[in-house]
Amino acid sequence: MYDKPVISLSTSYLQRRFKDGYKMLCKAAEYGFEYVELGHSTPITALDGIAKALSEGVVKVSSLHNFCPIPSFAKGPSPNLFSPSTSWKNESAQWLRHSKNTVAYAKECKARAIVFHMGSLNYFFYDRAAALRAKADAVGFDKLLEDKSFCAARDKFLRSSRRKVFKAYENIAGNIDAIADDFDGSGILMGIENREGVGELPMDNTFSDMLELAKEHDFVRAWHDIGHSKIKELMGFCTQVELLEKTAKNIAGWHLHDCDQNGKDHQGIGKGCIDFQSLKRFFDAKNHLFILEINSAVPESDVVDSRKFMEDILS
Repeated sequence: MYDKPVISLSTSYLQRRFKDGYKMLCKAAEYGFEYVELGHSTPITALDGIAKALSEGVVKVSSLHNFCPIPSFAKGPSPNLFSPSTSWKNESAQWLRHSKNTVAYAKECKARAIVFHMGSLNYFFYDRAAALRAKADAVGFDKLLEDKSFCAARDKFLRSSRRKVFKAYENIAGNIDAIADDFDGSGILMGIENREGVGELPMDNTFSDMLELAKEHDFVRAWHDIGHSKIKELMGFCTQVELLEKTAKNIAGWHLHDCDQNGKDHQGIGKGCIDFQSLKRFFDAKNHLFILEINSAVPESDVVDSRKFMEDILS
């Protein structure tokens, strides 16, 4: 339980402009943030500056996004570098190794949660998920639910992918088991994020099934990305409210941004079509973390306005 709402800025907004971790966190404080989420584009070279800012009390760290810091051989944002849904032992070993590094860094930063991507469905020949998304882009998001051909293709994709989805969930559960000792006793939560990609995991309609497979681990929670959910809603997969009603009791935190009718998300709050007031009933100001994850191209004024909006809605 938190004494007051924890509203953070993801450093993904700042990383392209600030290579120096100290200057980056000072800028977040300048925007009025007391907390930051260290994003999945945080390089090892930024850690000394981040440590300096944290030691001086410039800001505090609410959460990290796996992988953080990014492996030295990776370039740029790398949340999907290795997948826990894989059936390949070598990839699982790499996911475990670098996820353990993130947990260790989270402990060092006194973070309260880590956001995880869970991978995606793998296709050897024909990528059905990619084909469906390409069809959606061709039709246009504003016309999708009226397009019978797209709706039929979407429903066929859901039916045909079910067996593959649950096999991937078993792989994920096994990898969560393998990292459990790192989380146990730390007080840090693993937030499993809903994704915008058609073939990314967990699938919205079986998210609760994924959580059920890991229910023995009390550190495993849902992490709700409000823009990703809106994209899936526009495609007719699952409405925002339907997903939240299934996962609300397990939510550790939120990625907050807006999304327009064309499926473009990570915008400042109020610049898209998401009705935040109607979702307010799902916000728990005392137990959830609220992270503004906004595109780096968004004006600074929109970032500040988004912070103020969340302060008002959570007050």
